[in-house]
Amino acid sequence: MKKSSALVLVLSVISILWLAFIPDNAFAIPAFARKYQTSCVLCHAPFPRLTAMGEAFRLNGYKIPQADEIYVKDQPVSLGAEPYKKVFPEAVWPSNIPGQLPLSIRAVGDVKYHPNGSQSNRSEFNLPTEVDVLGAGAFGNDFSFFVNIGFQNQDDNTTTSTKAWLMWQNLFPGIFGENHFNIKAGTVGSQEIALPNTRNENSYTIEDYLYVTKLGLDSHPGFEINGFGRQWRYALGLVETDSSNSQKDPYAAFAFKFGGLGFDGMGGKSEAGGLSVAPSGYWRDDSVILGLFAFRTYVGANADTFDRIGGDIRLNHNDFSLSGGFIRGVDNSVNQTQNIWFAEAEYFLFPWMVLNCRYEDLFVQDADMQDQTRFVFGTSMLIRANIRANLECRLYTKNEPIKLAGGDIQDDDQIALRLDFAF
Repeated sequence: MKKSSALVLVLSVISILWLAFIPDNAFAIPAFARKYQTSCVLCHAPFPRLTAMGEAFRLNGYKIPQADEIYVKDQPVSLGAEPYKKVFPEAVWPSNIPGQLPLSIRAVGDVKYHPNGSQSNRSEFNLPTEVDVLGAGAFGNDFSFFVNIGFQNQDDNTTTSTKAWLMWQNLFPGIFGENHFNIKAGTVGSQEIALPNTRNENSYTIEDYLYVTKLGLDSHPGFEINGFGRQWRYALGLVETDSSNSQKDPYAAFAFKFGGLGFDGMGGKSEAGGLSVAPSGYWRDDSVILGLFAFRTYVGANADTFDRIGGDIRLNHNDFSLSGGFIRGVDNSVNQTQNIWFAEAEYFLFPWMVLNCRYEDLFVQDADMQDQTRFVFGTSMLIRANIRANLECRLYTKNEPIKLAGGDIQDDDQIALRLDFAF
């Protein structure tokens, strides 16, 4: 019975993917593709994973480094004349807003199958499981913004989440240096409260990194200062994670890069009329990137500390990327220490297909039954530049979590198909 069910699932997945490749009228038209009239693969490999150019674009406040105005095809709307700067403070400092409404919509749907789960419910259809309205862009040269309104559907219940931040860029360049000092306010940390080179927002996989979920890392409201140069970038923040005490929670992230395209976008290629993006090899960035991360939160009315500290490394060469990391969490509110390490390999088989495999190990001090070891492996495929399909397996080899479903014990091994598109 188990073999026949697995065979039906495999045939279904193949059928879905085959049908998905038939349409030939899908185009990548998210907000930045419209603004610059370029392909999504300039910044993603594949989305949501950022290329080296995409990382420089993000750090630069959603502007092309060095010469953004050359590549903008959607001209902004002026909010005040340039001469107003000369009479400030007797006039409002001029700025601009995007010419078109800078919104995109992203929808994600999952089909999940638990091969050794309960007889009553081994499969799940969550189509869609999430829909996001995304807005991002720049107000002139000095400010950038990001907004995300998300709708999650689980068991016929819909929840809403919101994230938004505003960043004032390149403050006091004569004192600190160009792009060395920026201030961000809002739901900060979505890219920084994590190991710098191995974060959920920059992953190919359906499955989140184990260290992120086990150590409770997420975006929180607060303030952040950050900056970047050719080979380095940093972020320092102060956020609120628990309103039951008055303490605020500090975090820090730092990355250093050898080779490849700089964090400031230096070293890239351009040509008249647009950015140079090779149809094959757009993901390549031969480099080594080291990262460090630390975060302290205060838990409960007693403000007990919960510390996380760790580091990671990513090696990129041609079509291959290898990464690994370690992070330690010490939660004094429950007197528990968790050590998590992982290794991950990714390989571009074609410009539209990447294979990935991740090994993760969780060790909980003095709690053997909470230790976990698992593999996550699969493929991420671009059906079109703005349509992605994932086929992925999750396999626990030690102490897999269990959950009760209708009175039956259901393990957490999983085969999953994800369809993800944005426009």
